[in-house]
Amino acid sequence: MGGIQERLSVPSSSSSPCSLSKTTTQPKGDSLLIDDLSWMIAEERAHEILSIIQPIFVSDRNRIEIIDYVRALIKSHDGIEVFSFGSVPLKTYLPDGDIDMTVITKQNVEDKFFEKLYNTLKSEEGKSEFHVTDVKFIPAQVKVIKCNIRNISVDISFNQMAGLCALCFLEQVDQLFGKDHIFKRSIILIKAWCYYESRILGANTGLFSTYALSVLVLFIINLFHSSLSGPLSVLYKFLDYYGSFDWSNYCISLRGPVPISCLPELVAASPENGHELLLDEKFLRDCVELYSAPAKSVETNGLEFPIKHLNIVDPLKHSNNLGKSVTVGNVQRVKHAFQLGARKLREILLLPGETIGWRLEKFYGNSLDRNGKGQRQDVNDPVTAFGTGRSELSELSGDFQAYFGRLMYGKMCQGYNLPGTIQHSYQTNEFYLRGPNGSTSTQPLPLHSLTNGSQNMGKRRGTGTYIPDMSQQLYHARFKGLGARNSSSHQREAYTEAFDVGKPNSCRNLSGKVSTSCATIKEEECVESETCNEICQSPPENLGVSISSSTLVMENGKEEESKTSQTLKGS
Repeated sequence: MGGIQERLSVPSSSSSPCSLSKTTTQPKGDSLLIDDLSWMIAEERAHEILSIIQPIFVSDRNRIEIIDYVRALIKSHDGIEVFSFGSVPLKTYLPDGDIDMTVITKQNVEDKFFEKLYNTLKSEEGKSEFHVTDVKFIPAQVKVIKCNIRNISVDISFNQMAGLCALCFLEQVDQLFGKDHIFKRSIILIKAWCYYESRILGANTGLFSTYALSVLVLFIINLFHSSLSGPLSVLYKFLDYYGSFDWSNYCISLRGPVPISCLPELVAASPENGHELLLDEKFLRDCVELYSAPAKSVETNGLEFPIKHLNIVDPLKHSNNLGKSVTVGNVQRVKHAFQLGARKLREILLLPGETIGWRLEKFYGNSLDRNGKGQRQDVNDPVTAFGTGRSELSELSGDFQAYFGRLMYGKMCQGYNLPGTIQHSYQTNEFYLRGPNGSTSTQPLPLHSLTNGSQNMGKRRGTGTYIPDMSQQLYHARFKGLGARNSSSHQREAYTEAFDVGKPNSCRNLSGKVSTSCATIKEEECVESETCNEICQSPPENLGVSISSSTLVMENGKEEESKTSQTLKGS
Protein backbone atom coordinates (compact mmCIF):
# COMPACT_ATOMS: atom_id res chain seq x y z
CA MET A 1 0.00 0.00 0.00
CA GLY A 2 2.76 2.41 0.93
CA GLY A 3 4.41 2.15 -2.46
CA ILE A 4 1.23 2.88 -4.32
CA GLN A 5 0.34 5.89 -2.22
CA GLU A 6 3.85 7.33 -2.47
CA ARG A 7 3.82 6.98 -6.22
CA LEU A 8 0.49 8.74 -6.47
CA SER A 9 1.11 11.33 -3.80
CA VAL A 10 0.37 15.01 -4.30
CA PRO A 11 3.52 17.05 -4.97
CA SER A 12 3.68 20.66 -3.91
CA SER A 13 2.70 23.20 -6.50
CA SER A 14 6.22 24.56 -6.64
CA SER A 15 7.71 21.20 -7.64
CA SER A 16 5.34 20.34 -10.46
CA PRO A 17 5.04 22.16 -13.76
CA CYS A 18 1.52 20.77 -14.28
CA SER A 19 0.01 22.78 -11.44
CA LEU A 20 1.24 26.15 -12.71
CA SER A 21 -0.73 26.33 -15.92
CA LYS A 22 -3.84 24.43 -14.93
CA THR A 23 -5.26 26.34 -11.99
CA THR A 24 -7.45 28.90 -13.70
CA THR A 25 -10.01 26.80 -15.53
CA GLN A 26 -11.99 25.45 -12.59
CA PRO A 27 -15.71 26.16 -12.28
CA LYS A 28 -16.17 29.40 -10.38
CA GLY A 29 -19.92 29.21 -9.88
CA ASP A 30 -22.34 31.96 -10.77
CA SER A 31 -22.81 35.35 -9.12
CA LEU A 32 -26.45 34.73 -8.26
CA LEU A 33 -27.61 36.44 -5.05
CA ILE A 34 -30.51 34.86 -3.16
CA ASP A 35 -31.97 36.53 -0.09
CA ASP A 36 -32.06 34.90 3.35
CA LEU A 37 -35.84 34.41 3.38
CA SER A 38 -35.87 32.58 0.07
CA TRP A 39 -33.13 30.23 1.28
CA MET A 40 -35.01 29.54 4.50
CA ILE A 41 -38.21 28.74 2.61
CA ALA A 42 -36.32 26.52 0.18
CA GLU A 43 -34.37 24.66 2.87
CA GLU A 44 -37.57 24.14 4.86
CA ARG A 45 -39.28 22.51 1.91
CA ALA A 46 -36.15 20.46 1.20
CA HIS A 47 -36.32 19.21 4.78
CA GLU A 48 -39.92 18.12 4.27
CA ILE A 49 -38.91 16.24 1.11
CA LEU A 50 -35.99 14.66 2.96
CA SER A 51 -38.30 13.42 5.70
CA ILE A 52 -40.06 11.27 3.09
CA ILE A 53 -37.03 9.71 1.39
CA GLN A 54 -34.48 9.44 4.22
CA PRO A 55 -34.08 6.33 6.42
CA ILE A 56 -36.74 6.16 9.11
CA PHE A 57 -37.19 4.06 12.21
CA VAL A 58 -39.45 1.42 10.66
CA SER A 59 -37.26 1.01 7.56
CA ASP A 60 -34.15 0.71 9.75
CA ARG A 61 -35.85 -2.00 11.75
CA ASN A 62 -36.96 -3.93 8.68
CA ARG A 63 -33.45 -3.90 7.23
CA ILE A 64 -31.87 -4.88 10.55
CA GLU A 65 -34.21 -7.87 10.72
CA ILE A 66 -33.15 -8.93 7.21
CA ILE A 67 -29.47 -8.59 8.11
CA ASP A 68 -29.96 -10.63 11.29
CA TYR A 69 -31.83 -13.28 9.31
CA VAL A 70 -28.99 -13.66 6.78
CA ARG A 71 -26.43 -13.61 9.58
CA ALA A 72 -28.27 -16.43 11.37
CA LEU A 73 -28.23 -18.54 8.19
CA ILE A 74 -24.52 -18.07 7.65
CA LYS A 75 -23.06 -18.05 11.14
CA SER A 76 -23.82 -21.72 11.73
CA HIS A 77 -20.40 -22.27 10.15
CA ASP A 78 -17.32 -21.87 12.35
CA GLY A 79 -15.01 -18.94 11.68
CA ILE A 80 -17.64 -17.01 9.71
CA GLU A 81 -18.86 -13.47 10.43
CA VAL A 82 -21.33 -11.34 8.48
CA PHE A 83 -21.33 -7.53 8.35
CA SER A 84 -23.37 -4.95 6.49
CA PHE A 85 -21.66 -2.07 4.74
CA GLY A 86 -22.62 0.70 2.36
CA SER A 87 -25.66 2.94 2.63
CA VAL A 88 -27.58 0.88 5.21
CA PRO A 89 -25.20 1.20 8.19
CA LEU A 90 -24.19 4.65 6.92
CA LYS A 91 -27.89 5.64 7.06
CA THR A 92 -27.93 7.17 3.57
CA TYR A 93 -30.08 4.63 1.71
CA LEU A 94 -33.17 5.45 -0.34
CA PRO A 95 -36.46 3.56 0.03
CA ASP A 96 -35.47 1.58 -3.09
CA GLY A 97 -31.92 1.01 -1.90
CA ASP A 98 -30.41 -2.44 -1.55
CA ILE A 99 -28.59 -4.06 1.37
CA ASP A 100 -24.88 -4.81 0.97
CA MET A 101 -23.43 -7.53 3.17
CA THR A 102 -20.04 -9.16 3.24
CA VAL A 103 -19.04 -12.52 4.69
CA ILE A 104 -15.72 -12.46 6.54
CA THR A 105 -13.95 -15.81 6.39
CA LYS A 106 -10.54 -17.15 7.22
CA GLN A 107 -7.97 -17.13 4.46
CA ASN A 108 -8.46 -19.30 1.36
CA VAL A 109 -11.90 -20.69 2.24
CA GLU A 110 -14.28 -18.27 0.51
CA ASP A 111 -14.45 -20.18 -2.80
CA LYS A 112 -15.74 -23.40 -1.30
CA PHE A 113 -18.17 -21.52 0.94
CA PHE A 114 -19.85 -19.67 -1.95
CA GLU A 115 -21.66 -22.78 -3.12
CA LYS A 116 -22.77 -23.64 0.41
CA LEU A 117 -24.23 -20.18 0.94
CA TYR A 118 -25.93 -20.23 -2.45
CA ASN A 119 -27.56 -23.60 -1.72
CA THR A 120 -28.61 -22.43 1.75
CA LEU A 121 -30.39 -19.37 0.36
CA LYS A 122 -31.93 -21.43 -2.44
CA SER A 123 -33.41 -23.79 0.12
CA GLU A 124 -35.07 -20.82 1.83
CA GLU A 125 -37.07 -19.85 -1.25
CA GLY A 126 -40.77 -20.29 -0.61
CA LYS A 127 -40.26 -21.47 2.97
CA SER A 128 -39.19 -18.53 5.10
CA GLU A 129 -41.39 -15.75 6.42
CA PHE A 130 -38.77 -13.41 4.99
CA HIS A 131 -39.89 -14.33 1.45
CA VAL A 132 -36.54 -15.11 -0.15
CA THR A 133 -36.71 -15.00 -3.95
CA ASP A 134 -34.50 -14.72 -7.06
CA VAL A 135 -31.32 -16.18 -5.58
CA LYS A 136 -28.51 -15.78 -8.13
CA PHE A 137 -24.75 -16.28 -8.16
CA ILE A 138 -22.81 -13.64 -10.14
CA PRO A 139 -19.30 -14.98 -11.01
CA ALA A 140 -17.77 -11.53 -11.60
CA GLN A 141 -14.32 -10.31 -10.49
CA VAL A 142 -15.97 -9.62 -7.16
CA LYS A 143 -18.21 -12.64 -6.69
CA VAL A 144 -21.67 -11.76 -5.42
CA ILE A 145 -24.77 -13.69 -4.43
CA LYS A 146 -27.88 -11.67 -5.17
CA CYS A 147 -31.38 -12.27 -3.86
CA ASN A 148 -34.54 -10.46 -2.79
CA ILE A 149 -35.69 -10.62 0.83
CA ARG A 150 -38.97 -8.96 1.72
CA ASN A 151 -38.83 -7.30 -1.70
CA ILE A 152 -35.50 -5.64 -0.88
CA SER A 153 -32.49 -6.45 -3.01
CA VAL A 154 -29.64 -8.02 -1.02
CA ASP A 155 -26.06 -8.37 -2.32
CA ILE A 156 -23.75 -10.75 -0.43
CA SER A 157 -20.02 -10.64 -1.15
CA PHE A 158 -17.01 -12.16 0.56
CA ASN A 159 -14.23 -10.37 2.41
CA GLN A 160 -15.18 -7.01 0.90
CA MET A 161 -12.67 -4.99 2.87
CA ALA A 162 -12.95 -1.92 0.63
CA GLY A 163 -16.61 -1.55 1.56
CA LEU A 164 -15.82 -1.67 5.29
CA CYS A 165 -13.04 0.88 4.75
CA ALA A 166 -15.34 3.29 2.93
CA LEU A 167 -17.98 2.94 5.65
CA CYS A 168 -15.51 3.95 8.38
CA PHE A 169 -14.21 6.86 6.33
CA LEU A 170 -17.60 8.32 5.42
CA GLU A 171 -19.01 7.86 8.92
CA GLN A 172 -16.07 9.71 10.44
CA VAL A 173 -16.33 12.54 7.92
CA ASP A 174 -20.01 12.96 8.74
CA GLN A 175 -19.23 13.21 12.45
CA LEU A 176 -16.46 15.66 11.69
CA PHE A 177 -18.64 17.96 9.56
CA GLY A 178 -21.49 17.87 12.08
CA LYS A 179 -24.24 20.44 11.43
CA ASP A 180 -26.94 17.84 12.09
CA HIS A 181 -25.49 15.33 9.60
CA ILE A 182 -25.25 17.80 6.74
CA PHE A 183 -23.05 15.34 4.85
CA LYS A 184 -25.44 12.40 5.12
CA ARG A 185 -28.55 14.49 4.45
CA SER A 186 -26.87 15.99 1.41
CA ILE A 187 -26.00 12.53 0.10
CA ILE A 188 -29.63 11.43 0.50
CA LEU A 189 -31.08 14.52 -1.19
CA ILE A 190 -28.61 14.40 -4.08
CA LYS A 191 -28.89 10.62 -4.43
CA ALA A 192 -32.67 10.93 -4.70
CA TRP A 193 -32.32 13.52 -7.45
CA CYS A 194 -29.79 11.36 -9.32
CA TYR A 195 -31.86 8.16 -8.95
CA TYR A 196 -35.49 9.24 -9.22
CA GLU A 197 -35.31 12.47 -11.20
CA SER A 198 -32.33 12.28 -13.58
CA ARG A 199 -31.69 8.51 -13.71
CA ILE A 200 -27.90 8.78 -13.58
CA LEU A 201 -27.22 6.51 -10.60
CA GLY A 202 -26.31 2.85 -10.91
CA ALA A 203 -22.88 1.36 -11.63
CA ASN A 204 -24.50 -1.81 -13.01
CA THR A 205 -26.12 0.27 -15.77
CA GLY A 206 -23.02 2.22 -16.79
CA LEU A 207 -23.63 5.19 -14.47
CA PHE A 208 -22.32 6.51 -11.14
CA SER A 209 -21.84 4.19 -8.18
CA THR A 210 -23.20 5.37 -4.83
CA TYR A 211 -19.68 5.58 -3.40
CA ALA A 212 -18.55 7.75 -6.32
CA LEU A 213 -21.53 10.03 -5.71
CA SER A 214 -20.68 10.25 -2.00
CA VAL A 215 -17.12 11.33 -2.85
CA LEU A 216 -18.45 13.99 -5.25
CA VAL A 217 -20.69 15.33 -2.47
CA LEU A 218 -17.79 15.20 -0.03
CA PHE A 219 -15.62 17.32 -2.33
CA ILE A 220 -18.34 20.00 -2.57
CA ILE A 221 -18.56 20.28 1.22
CA ASN A 222 -14.78 20.15 1.53
CA LEU A 223 -14.44 23.08 -0.88
CA PHE A 224 -17.51 25.24 -0.15
CA HIS A 225 -17.95 24.50 3.58
CA SER A 226 -17.87 28.17 4.51
CA SER A 227 -21.08 28.99 2.61
CA LEU A 228 -23.25 25.89 3.07
CA SER A 229 -26.31 26.05 5.29
CA GLY A 230 -28.13 22.81 4.55
CA PRO A 231 -28.61 19.94 2.10
CA LEU A 232 -30.31 22.11 -0.54
CA SER A 233 -27.37 24.51 -0.67
CA VAL A 234 -25.08 21.50 -1.11
CA LEU A 235 -27.30 20.25 -3.95
CA TYR A 236 -27.16 23.65 -5.64
CA LYS A 237 -23.36 23.83 -5.41
CA PHE A 238 -23.14 20.21 -6.57
CA LEU A 239 -25.14 20.80 -9.75
CA ASP A 240 -23.60 24.20 -10.46
CA TYR A 241 -20.01 23.01 -10.00
CA TYR A 242 -20.16 19.68 -11.81
CA GLY A 243 -22.42 21.06 -14.53
CA SER A 244 -19.61 23.37 -15.63
CA PHE A 245 -16.67 21.14 -14.70
CA ASP A 246 -14.15 20.36 -17.45
CA TRP A 247 -14.40 16.57 -17.27
CA SER A 248 -12.39 16.14 -20.47
CA ASN A 249 -9.22 17.63 -19.01
CA TYR A 250 -9.57 17.20 -15.25
CA CYS A 251 -10.41 14.56 -12.69
CA ILE A 252 -11.91 15.14 -9.25
CA SER A 253 -9.97 14.48 -6.05
CA LEU A 254 -10.66 15.63 -2.50
CA ARG A 255 -7.59 17.86 -2.78
CA GLY A 256 -9.02 19.64 -5.82
CA PRO A 257 -9.24 19.16 -9.60
CA VAL A 258 -6.28 17.27 -11.06
CA PRO A 259 -5.18 17.83 -14.69
CA ILE A 260 -5.40 14.51 -16.52
CA SER A 261 -2.17 15.38 -18.30
CA CYS A 262 -0.35 15.24 -14.95
CA LEU A 263 -1.45 11.71 -14.03
CA PRO A 264 -0.33 9.50 -12.41
CA GLU A 265 0.82 12.38 -10.21
CA LEU A 266 -2.13 13.89 -8.34
CA VAL A 267 -1.24 17.54 -8.81
CA ALA A 268 -4.30 19.29 -7.46
CA ALA A 269 -5.11 22.79 -8.66
CA SER A 270 -5.37 25.47 -6.00
CA PRO A 271 -8.90 26.26 -4.78
CA GLU A 272 -10.53 29.21 -6.55
CA ASN A 273 -11.71 32.44 -4.93
CA GLY A 274 -9.79 31.94 -1.70
CA HIS A 275 -11.64 28.77 -0.64
CA GLU A 276 -9.76 26.70 1.92
CA LEU A 277 -10.24 22.94 1.98
CA LEU A 278 -11.73 21.69 5.23
CA LEU A 279 -9.97 18.30 5.25
CA ASP A 280 -6.25 18.87 5.49
CA GLU A 281 -3.40 16.72 4.19
CA LYS A 282 -2.67 15.08 7.55
CA PHE A 283 -6.26 13.97 7.97
CA LEU A 284 -6.38 12.46 4.49
CA ARG A 285 -3.04 10.69 4.99
CA ASP A 286 -4.22 9.23 8.30
CA CYS A 287 -7.40 7.99 6.64
CA VAL A 288 -5.40 6.30 3.88
CA GLU A 289 -3.27 4.53 6.48
CA LEU A 290 -6.18 3.40 8.63
CA TYR A 291 -8.87 2.67 6.07
CA SER A 292 -7.11 1.47 2.93
CA ALA A 293 -7.88 -2.11 1.95
CA PRO A 294 -4.72 -4.05 1.07
CA ALA A 295 -4.56 -4.82 -2.65
CA LYS A 296 -5.04 -8.43 -3.70
CA SER A 297 -2.45 -10.08 -5.91
CA VAL A 298 -4.68 -9.73 -9.00
CA GLU A 299 -4.88 -5.97 -8.44
CA THR A 300 -1.18 -5.15 -8.10
CA ASN A 301 -0.49 -5.19 -11.83
CA GLY A 302 -2.11 -1.83 -12.47
CA LEU A 303 -0.76 0.76 -10.06
CA GLU A 304 -1.45 3.80 -12.19
CA PHE A 305 -4.73 5.67 -12.21
CA PRO A 306 -6.80 4.34 -15.17
CA ILE A 307 -8.12 7.23 -17.23
CA LYS A 308 -11.77 6.81 -18.23
CA HIS A 309 -14.52 9.07 -19.56
CA LEU A 310 -15.32 10.58 -16.14
CA ASN A 311 -12.50 10.47 -13.60
CA ILE A 312 -12.87 10.53 -9.81
CA VAL A 313 -9.97 9.66 -7.49
CA ASP A 314 -10.82 7.29 -4.64
CA PRO A 315 -9.59 9.13 -1.50
CA LEU A 316 -8.62 5.81 0.12
CA LYS A 317 -6.91 4.23 -2.91
CA HIS A 318 -5.51 6.75 -5.34
CA SER A 319 -5.08 4.23 -8.15
CA ASN A 320 -8.83 3.49 -8.13
CA ASN A 321 -10.99 5.51 -10.53
CA LEU A 322 -14.49 5.75 -9.06
CA GLY A 323 -15.82 7.08 -12.37
CA LYS A 324 -14.81 3.96 -14.29
CA SER A 325 -18.37 2.62 -14.25
CA VAL A 326 -19.69 5.50 -16.41
CA THR A 327 -19.68 4.33 -20.03
CA VAL A 328 -18.87 6.53 -23.01
CA GLY A 329 -22.52 6.45 -24.05
CA ASN A 330 -23.62 7.89 -20.70
CA VAL A 331 -21.06 10.67 -20.37
CA GLN A 332 -23.13 13.28 -22.21
CA ARG A 333 -26.23 12.10 -20.39
CA VAL A 334 -24.58 12.77 -17.02
CA LYS A 335 -23.20 16.16 -18.07
CA HIS A 336 -26.54 17.26 -19.50
CA ALA A 337 -28.34 16.16 -16.31
CA PHE A 338 -26.04 18.28 -14.15
CA GLN A 339 -26.40 21.31 -16.39
CA LEU A 340 -30.19 21.01 -16.70
CA GLY A 341 -30.58 20.41 -12.96
CA ALA A 342 -28.47 23.46 -12.12
CA ARG A 343 -30.46 25.68 -14.47
CA LYS A 344 -33.84 24.52 -13.16
CA LEU A 345 -32.86 24.81 -9.52
CA ARG A 346 -31.40 28.28 -10.11
CA GLU A 347 -34.69 29.36 -11.69
CA ILE A 348 -36.63 28.01 -8.71
CA LEU A 349 -34.49 29.82 -6.15
CA LEU A 350 -35.00 33.14 -7.97
CA LEU A 351 -38.78 32.87 -7.72
CA PRO A 352 -40.86 34.75 -5.13
CA GLY A 353 -40.92 33.02 -1.76
CA GLU A 354 -44.55 31.90 -2.04
CA THR A 355 -43.85 29.85 -5.17
CA ILE A 356 -40.50 28.29 -4.25
CA GLY A 357 -42.05 25.50 -2.18
CA TRP A 358 -44.34 23.93 -4.75
CA ARG A 359 -41.72 24.33 -7.49
CA LEU A 360 -39.25 22.36 -5.37
CA GLU A 361 -41.90 19.67 -4.97
CA LYS A 362 -42.13 19.55 -8.74
CA PHE A 363 -38.33 19.40 -8.95
CA TYR A 364 -38.57 16.23 -6.82
CA GLY A 365 -41.81 15.07 -8.42
CA ASN A 366 -40.79 11.47 -9.12
CA SER A 367 -39.37 11.05 -5.62
CA LEU A 368 -42.57 12.25 -3.98
CA ASP A 369 -44.82 10.37 -6.37
CA ARG A 370 -43.12 7.09 -5.49
CA ASN A 371 -42.55 7.60 -1.77
CA GLY A 372 -44.78 10.45 -0.58
CA LYS A 373 -48.23 8.87 -0.71
CA GLY A 374 -48.10 7.02 2.59
CA GLN A 375 -46.14 4.01 1.33
CA ARG A 376 -42.44 3.22 1.15
CA GLN A 377 -40.90 0.51 -0.98
CA ASP A 378 -38.98 -0.91 1.99
CA VAL A 379 -41.83 -0.90 4.51
CA ASN A 380 -45.03 -2.96 4.34
CA ASP A 381 -47.05 -0.86 6.78
CA PRO A 382 -48.37 2.64 5.93
CA VAL A 383 -46.13 5.60 6.77
CA THR A 384 -46.71 9.32 7.04
CA ALA A 385 -47.59 10.89 3.69
CA PHE A 386 -46.00 14.05 2.32
CA GLY A 387 -47.81 17.29 3.06
CA THR A 388 -49.40 16.21 6.35
CA GLY A 389 -47.11 18.36 8.52
CA ARG A 390 -45.73 15.25 10.24
CA SER A 391 -42.72 13.05 9.61
CA GLU A 392 -41.53 9.63 10.70
CA LEU A 393 -38.86 9.36 13.38
CA SER A 394 -35.38 9.19 11.91
CA GLU A 395 -31.90 8.84 13.37
CA LEU A 396 -28.88 9.19 11.07
CA SER A 397 -26.15 8.68 13.66
CA GLY A 398 -23.90 5.71 12.98
CA ASP A 399 -21.66 3.64 15.25
CA PHE A 400 -18.10 4.36 14.15
CA GLN A 401 -16.61 2.31 16.97
CA ALA A 402 -18.42 -0.82 15.77
CA TYR A 403 -17.59 -0.13 12.11
CA PHE A 404 -13.89 0.28 12.88
CA GLY A 405 -13.91 -2.89 14.94
CA ARG A 406 -15.39 -4.81 12.02
CA LEU A 407 -12.68 -3.50 9.73
CA MET A 408 -9.86 -4.47 12.08
CA TYR A 409 -11.47 -7.88 12.63
CA GLY A 410 -11.68 -8.48 8.89
CA LYS A 411 -8.07 -7.49 8.32
CA MET A 412 -6.91 -9.82 11.06
CA CYS A 413 -8.92 -12.75 9.74
CA GLN A 414 -7.40 -12.17 6.30
CA GLY A 415 -3.92 -12.09 7.74
CA TYR A 416 -3.30 -8.41 6.99
CA ASN A 417 -1.04 -6.37 9.23
CA LEU A 418 -2.83 -3.72 11.26
CA PRO A 419 -1.83 -0.08 10.65
CA GLY A 420 1.34 1.03 12.39
CA THR A 421 -0.62 3.07 14.95
CA ILE A 422 -2.85 0.13 15.99
CA GLN A 423 -2.07 -2.77 18.25
CA HIS A 424 -4.38 -5.58 19.36
CA SER A 425 -4.58 -7.29 22.73
CA TYR A 426 -5.55 -10.95 22.40
CA GLN A 427 -6.22 -11.16 26.12
CA THR A 428 -8.88 -8.46 26.13
CA ASN A 429 -9.84 -8.42 22.42
CA GLU A 430 -9.26 -4.66 22.34
CA PHE A 431 -7.52 -2.37 19.85
CA TYR A 432 -5.21 0.34 21.12
CA LEU A 433 -3.14 3.21 19.78
CA ARG A 434 0.57 2.52 19.85
CA GLY A 435 2.69 5.54 20.59
CA PRO A 436 6.12 6.24 19.10
CA ASN A 437 7.80 4.89 22.26
CA GLY A 438 5.78 1.66 22.23
CA SER A 439 3.27 2.78 24.84
CA THR A 440 -0.46 2.26 24.35
CA SER A 441 -3.39 4.59 24.71
CA THR A 442 -7.14 4.33 24.41
CA GLN A 443 -7.68 7.79 22.95
CA PRO A 444 -10.04 8.07 19.95
CA LEU A 445 -8.86 7.17 16.46
CA PRO A 446 -7.86 8.30 13.98
CA LEU A 447 -5.76 11.13 15.26
CA HIS A 448 -5.83 14.24 13.15
CA SER A 449 -5.56 17.99 13.28
CA LEU A 450 -7.72 20.15 11.07
CA THR A 451 -6.36 23.62 10.54
CA ASN A 452 -9.66 24.59 8.89
CA GLY A 453 -12.01 22.84 11.30
CA SER A 454 -15.74 22.56 10.86
CA GLN A 455 -16.19 25.23 13.50
CA ASN A 456 -15.29 27.61 10.68
CA MET A 457 -18.02 26.37 8.36
CA GLY A 458 -20.32 29.14 7.33
CA LYS A 459 -18.19 32.08 8.47
CA ARG A 460 -17.06 33.57 5.16
CA ARG A 461 -19.36 34.73 2.43
CA GLY A 462 -16.74 34.73 -0.34
CA THR A 463 -17.91 35.12 -3.92
CA GLY A 464 -20.54 33.40 -6.00
CA THR A 465 -23.97 32.44 -4.70
CA TYR A 466 -24.63 33.81 -1.24
CA ILE A 467 -25.99 31.16 1.10
CA PRO A 468 -26.78 32.64 4.52
CA ASP A 469 -25.31 31.18 7.70
CA MET A 470 -28.01 29.17 9.46
CA SER A 471 -25.70 26.70 11.18
CA GLN A 472 -26.21 27.67 14.80
CA GLN A 473 -29.28 25.47 15.32
CA LEU A 474 -30.19 21.94 14.40
CA TYR A 475 -31.47 21.60 10.86
CA HIS A 476 -35.05 20.90 12.01
CA ALA A 477 -35.06 23.62 14.65
CA ARG A 478 -34.03 26.66 12.69
CA PHE A 479 -37.20 26.68 10.58
CA LYS A 480 -39.84 25.52 13.05
CA GLY A 481 -38.71 27.18 16.26
CA LEU A 482 -38.09 23.92 18.06
CA GLY A 483 -35.29 25.44 20.10
CA ALA A 484 -33.81 23.33 22.83
CA ARG A 485 -36.65 20.81 22.80
CA ASN A 486 -35.50 19.35 19.51
CA SER A 487 -32.01 18.67 20.75
CA SER A 488 -30.23 15.49 19.77
CA SER A 489 -30.86 14.05 23.24
CA HIS A 490 -34.61 14.62 22.91
CA GLN A 491 -34.66 13.00 19.49
CA ARG A 492 -32.63 10.10 20.84
CA GLU A 493 -35.05 9.56 23.74
CA ALA A 494 -38.06 9.59 21.43
CA TYR A 495 -36.30 7.23 19.05
CA THR A 496 -35.45 4.81 21.88
CA GLU A 497 -39.03 4.86 23.15
CA ALA A 498 -40.24 3.73 19.76
CA PHE A 499 -38.41 0.43 20.25
CA ASP A 500 -40.76 -0.57 23.08
CA VAL A 501 -42.65 -3.70 22.07
CA GLY A 502 -46.35 -3.32 21.49
CA LYS A 503 -46.39 0.45 21.29
CA PRO A 504 -47.75 2.20 18.23
CA ASN A 505 -45.25 3.34 15.66
CA SER A 506 -44.35 6.90 16.58
CA CYS A 507 -43.96 9.66 14.08
CA ARG A 508 -42.88 13.24 14.55
CA ASN A 509 -44.74 16.22 13.24
CA LEU A 510 -42.76 19.12 11.86
CA SER A 511 -43.21 21.11 15.03
CA GLY A 512 -41.29 18.51 17.01
CA LYS A 513 -44.21 16.73 18.71
CA VAL A 514 -44.45 12.95 18.77
CA SER A 515 -47.60 11.40 17.38
CA THR A 516 -48.85 7.80 17.58
CA SER A 517 -51.20 7.79 14.62
CA CYS A 518 -49.01 5.68 12.34
CA ALA A 519 -48.94 1.96 11.82
CA THR A 520 -48.31 -0.44 14.71
CA ILE A 521 -44.92 -1.95 15.16
CA LYS A 522 -44.87 -5.73 15.13
CA GLU A 523 -44.02 -7.29 18.48
CA GLU A 524 -40.56 -8.41 17.51
CA GLU A 525 -37.40 -7.61 19.39
CA CYS A 526 -34.21 -6.70 17.61
CA VAL A 527 -31.72 -9.53 17.72
CA GLU A 528 -28.44 -8.50 19.22
CA SER A 529 -25.18 -10.00 18.04
CA GLU A 530 -23.97 -13.10 19.83
CA THR A 531 -20.71 -13.15 21.70
CA CYS A 532 -17.95 -15.71 21.46
CA ASN A 533 -14.54 -16.10 22.97
CA GLU A 534 -12.41 -16.68 19.89
CA ILE A 535 -11.26 -13.60 17.96
CA CYS A 536 -12.36 -14.98 14.59
CA GLN A 537 -15.71 -16.16 15.95
CA SER A 538 -16.87 -13.07 17.83
CA PRO A 539 -18.60 -10.06 16.26
CA PRO A 540 -16.55 -6.88 16.51
CA GLU A 541 -19.44 -5.02 18.17
CA ASN A 542 -18.46 -6.95 21.30
CA LEU A 543 -14.70 -6.91 20.87
CA GLY A 544 -14.39 -4.10 23.37
CA VAL A 545 -12.87 -1.83 20.76
CA SER A 546 -11.29 1.12 22.46
CA ILE A 547 -11.31 3.18 19.28
CA SER A 548 -13.89 5.79 18.38
CA SER A 549 -14.19 8.86 16.25
CA SER A 550 -17.26 9.96 18.17
CA THR A 551 -14.96 12.40 19.91
CA LEU A 552 -13.37 14.49 17.21
CA VAL A 553 -10.93 17.19 18.30
CA MET A 554 -10.45 19.95 15.77
CA GLU A 555 -7.67 22.49 16.03
CA ASN A 556 -7.40 26.03 14.72
CA GLY A 557 -4.41 27.40 16.55
CA LYS A 558 -5.74 25.95 19.78
CA GLU A 559 -7.76 22.94 20.78
CA GLU A 560 -11.51 23.43 20.64
CA GLU A 561 -14.02 21.69 22.86
CA SER A 562 -14.72 18.27 21.38
CA LYS A 563 -18.23 17.12 20.74
CA THR A 564 -19.04 13.53 21.58
CA SER A 565 -21.69 11.89 19.44
CA GLN A 566 -23.76 9.24 21.15
CA THR A 567 -25.40 6.55 19.08
CA LEU A 568 -28.39 4.35 19.73
CA LYS A 569 -27.66 0.81 20.71
CA GLY A 570 -29.00 -1.45 18.01
CA SER A 571 -29.21 1.26 15.37
